[in-house]
Amino acid sequence: MLKVAKKYILCFQDQQEKEILELIKKDWHLEVQDSSRESKQDIDKELQEVNYKISNIDFAISFLLPFSEKEPFLDKIKNPKIIIKEQNLKDFKKAEFLDKLVEKVVKSEKELSVLEKDSKEKENILKDLERFGDLSFAPKETDYTVSFILRIDKKKEQEFKDFCFKEKIFAKEINPGLFAVICLKGKNITQEIVEYKFSNPPKEEKSIIKKKLKENKEKENKIKKELELAASHLKDLKIYHDILCLEKRKTEVKRKYIDHNFLNYIIFWSGPEEKELLEKELSGKARIVQMQLEKDEYPPVFLKNSKWSEAFEAVTNIFGLPGFKEIDPTPYLAFFFILFFGICLTDAGYGVLLALFTGIPLLLFKERFKKSKLLKLLFYGGISTFIVGILFGSYFGVGPEALHIPFMKKLKVIDPIEDTLLFMGIAFFLGYLQICFSQVVKMIRSRKAGENNDFVSGLVWLAFYISGGIYLLSFVFPFLRIIGLSGLIILLAGLFLVESKGQKIILKPLVGAIKVLQGLINTMSDILSYSRLMALGLGTGVIALIVNQIAFLLGGMIPYVGWIVVVLILIAGHLFNLAINTLGGFIHSARLQFVEFFPKFMEGGGRRLDPIGQELKYIQIN
Repeated sequence: MLKVAKKYILCFQDQQEKEILELIKKDWHLEVQDSSRESKQDIDKELQEVNYKISNIDFAISFLLPFSEKEPFLDKIKNPKIIIKEQNLKDFKKAEFLDKLVEKVVKSEKELSVLEKDSKEKENILKDLERFGDLSFAPKETDYTVSFILRIDKKKEQEFKDFCFKEKIFAKEINPGLFAVICLKGKNITQEIVEYKFSNPPKEEKSIIKKKLKENKEKENKIKKELELAASHLKDLKIYHDILCLEKRKTEVKRKYIDHNFLNYIIFWSGPEEKELLEKELSGKARIVQMQLEKDEYPPVFLKNSKWSEAFEAVTNIFGLPGFKEIDPTPYLAFFFILFFGICLTDAGYGVLLALFTGIPLLLFKERFKKSKLLKLLFYGGISTFIVGILFGSYFGVGPEALHIPFMKKLKVIDPIEDTLLFMGIAFFLGYLQICFSQVVKMIRSRKAGENNDFVSGLVWLAFYISGGIYLLSFVFPFLRIIGLSGLIILLAGLFLVESKGQKIILKPLVGAIKVLQGLINTMSDILSYSRLMALGLGTGVIALIVNQIAFLLGGMIPYVGWIVVVLILIAGHLFNLAINTLGGFIHSARLQFVEFFPKFMEGGGRRLDPIGQELKYIQIN
């Protein structure tokens, strides 16, 4: 874990201030603290304007993507970002042109939206006109006659026709259930009148609407061609977007700048490495001074681990960050987590698949996945699963005996299905080891924090656990019984003293007894929790076995093409088993760390360092 301290940069001249702000645009692990209580309306306005520009460019980029040439999938994965030199960024001179282009794209989107809405309304009108079939006139009222359209129930059609014949009313069926009617005024018509909202007959109305739709389509095509032309500048828009993000970053820092006449300074949090890099870059332009923390002020936390163990930060981050006085649990959980993950899958075949599925992207598409801690963690999990699978003798649910490969049979140590009790014993033993190790980590943490009471407590509990282990071994090696039993009795007394420290003399026995009893119960329940390793390991093996049996059973029932069914069921079944148990293995291995391991030495609750140099979305600066 990186040791973060509070510092400030002093500078005296406007030019130096400008250079420092340019420098801070870089990707530092450096969090600037907002210490300025002054109103800076001009900077707020500048920040508002740059935010508005960025949001418009974001919209323009997403809107233009369908109009741009499709980038080959592999190229897109291999080169996720635009590589650009820092000097080219400084010489970028397309801002004005791109601002106008973005305005045009926004305007074009509104025009397209209006045209599409209008076209949809007209298409709905065309559908409505279809109801009126071959009607040759537009119903209307004259001085002596009236025309309209009636909806007639099919059962009453004949009755209606007889009525029209009797009353000398013109009626023509224009669609099933619809009649066009012309009659003299004053006729008593009781049927339902269907409204005709158009001034021209349907045929003429359709012609007018179709003409308008054609015009809309031509306008749409013209706008889309312009958008295709605008999409050719998509790369420049992406570069401009990130240039504005850099400007925004600089403006945000400027907003936090404290200005006291000729003396300006920035307060920030950073680690020693960042301080050295920053001092080197500043080269005399300003001075960096470390500050004392205020009362009840705690520095943020930034995890920093080796290349191997940084993948396990994916687990730590799920739980939360340690407090600033605590230690980073990542390197301490790494071995146990990856071992537990492998035991949960217990199949060498699944280990190979998982390593391939995660290793190929990491190897072939480094730029895309180089920062994916989870993918790297799953790759380690694949290797662990492969090793555990060899020791457990499982290869896609098939044992080495069935494969007839002698050396694989020799490598097999345990059959989890036949030796279930031994498997459970291994799970409990691993739990016992991690619980013991948690006390070692507690001692390391308390030593660094200068907490002697916790150090002694961890030491005594560790010795007690070891004595307990020696006593259990005495059932196999009787000569160890006196050593184990003596250690347990002596250390139990030591636990009473340690756990009751700081209490009043009268309360010492009671408090000590309660705390020791609570500790013993918690320890037993924690170790029992590791039985989930056996449950998940057995589950993976049994499901793999069932998949094989179903595949060959169904395949044997189908002549000629049965082998195809076997292959399909094997692929689908084993991939499903791999996916569901990879998820289960990750969750339960992490749970053992969070519930059984971490509470022994860590409370958590640390605040994450929020660096100003967030990763840019589209470009990578060289």
